[in-house]
Amino acid sequence: MEATWESVYERNSVERIKRDKAPLGIRDELPALIAAGYERMPEEDIVRLQWWGLYHDKPKIGTFMLRVKIPSGILTPAKLRAIGEVANRYGRGDAELTTRQCIQLHWLELAALPDVFADLEAAGITSAGGCGDTVRNITGCPVAGLAADELFDSTPVLDAAVAEFYGNPAWANLPRKHKYSIASCPDRCNAPEINCVSLVGVVHEGRDGYAVQVGGGLSSVPRIARDLGVFVAKDEANEILGAVTSVWSEDLKYRMSRVKARLKFMVDDIGPEGILELVEA
Repeated sequence: MEATWESVYERNSVERIKRDKAPLGIRDELPALIAAGYERMPEEDIVRLQWWGLYHDKPKIGTFMLRVKIPSGILTPAKLRAIGEVANRYGRGDAELTTRQCIQLHWLELAALPDVFADLEAAGITSAGGCGDTVRNITGCPVAGLAADELFDSTPVLDAAVAEFYGNPAWANLPRKHKYSIASCPDRCNAPEINCVSLVGVVHEGRDGYAVQVGGGLSSVPRIARDLGVFVAKDEANEILGAVTSVWSEDLKYRMSRVKARLKFMVDDIGPEGILELVEA
């Protein structure tokens, strides 16, 4: 059966939630939600809070986990202190490091969320897209710009990707979560093989740029990313990231089922050659 928006909405409840109300806008509704109280909060709005990095704490006891995004895992002492102060002030003083260079805070109450966001943003920290069907934290080499053996510093490229994709409504209605990694690290410490799209630093004919790998992922159906066989100059990085993401996002086949909604399944179906053909078109 050919996928249509009608069939997508019939089969996929999260797509209906996104259709009915853009999830990033839920933050503007926090005062009303707080006034009504946690117990009266619609489950659909709790799903929308994922777009700001929030999940129920488990078990569901009326508090939230917040995932803070830390591009490339690089954190200044001032930002680390700010995160710690938020954990102490609004949680229980603890936090956890994630496998994708984020920090997760727990035990946050609904009424505290506006202050939590304000305190983090005052320190230049965001959770926008920490969860939900968005571009997640962009990982990289945590010693980028410092490592003596890196091919070149990928920090400006990663910063440009963060500016384009974090909290941007244009990239906030993807079929499911979507993971980028960008590095020029010879040790591949950022594990490019297990991300949806990875830019792997190379030098080609004297020019700094990237090879592109697509379709990696873990979970219950692990996949090793496959090479597109192209060289991308540094100033074209956002363009290639956006193009690969768009050809997947615009194919409604990958919105029909949450289980099959990741880019790795599109690579399974048409191969890196098929992805490249669509990207070039």
